Amino acid sequence: MKFENDKVLKKIKDHKKYVGISDSVVEREIREVLRVDSRIGDGELVKEVRKRLHRLYSSYQTGRKGKRDGYLERLRDWVAGKNDKGDVCDDLLSITLSTKERLKDYSEIYSKIFSITGKPDKIVDLGCGMNPLSFPLMGLDKVKYRCYDIDEKDAEFLNEYFGVMAGKGLDGKAFVMDVRDLGEVGKIPESDVVFMFKLVDLIDSNRERVSEELISLMLEKSKWVVVSFATRTLTRRSMRLGQRRGFEKMLDRRDLKWERFSTENEVFYVVGN
Repeated sequence: MKFENDKVLKKIKDHKKYVGISDSVVEREIREVLRVDSRIGDGELVKEVRKRLHRLYSSYQTGRKGKRDGYLERLRDWVAGKNDKGDVCDDLLSITLSTKERLKDYSEIYSKIFSITGKPDKIVDLGCGMNPLSFPLMGLDKVKYRCYDIDEKDAEFLNEYFGVMAGKGLDGKAFVMDVRDLGEVGKIPESDVVFMFKLVDLIDSNRERVSEELISLMLEKSKWVVVSFATRTLTRRSMRLGQRRGFEKMLDRRDLKWERFSTENEVFYVVGN
């Protein structure tokens, strides 16, 4: 059935920052804005939805995104033995702010996670962004990696990356999915560990706490879920919320076991049944 605000959707996606975002995600944001203000004009509707999409996705991009195809070609040459790896992995991880700020910490992050969970054979990554590009820093010989996010162009790029890295032990596949759609999330395959890096603050709102049900659903399919929260704003200021007491209380209320560790920019919770 044709979406009733198709013209608004098209206008929103006319902007290059939002062209790759899944229609279903844009439609959801349009409906949410209209739920709050059903009389809003189309111009203000476009502006408000773009503002929401910026928070969900675009604010985490850097100016290097346009260079990623070139970085991928360099990676392809390295895998083929035509050059040394150099800084290409660092360049790829500099595409988004979250992966860029984790660069110096990635090896330690994965070491701490896997010391608790054990080294996984299967990973699911929700709201993945460009995190799958950190595979060379995971310390894994091989892994089956399934990842999900809202941008179609990013999924295409990640699937190209997985194709390049297949010979290095990475069996990967990227999918477009709004993880707030728990019906669709229920179709995700079982895994050893689920990553939810910086996802909770993006998908929860004052009206609904999707993350609590999402974590419970994932723990039916996985032994462990790893949730992280930023401890600094996008402008690099420290946040008052170092440890997430409300989140910890939710875990305790659900009688889940958890361990916490922190880096300079992020706090991580490794959660299990």
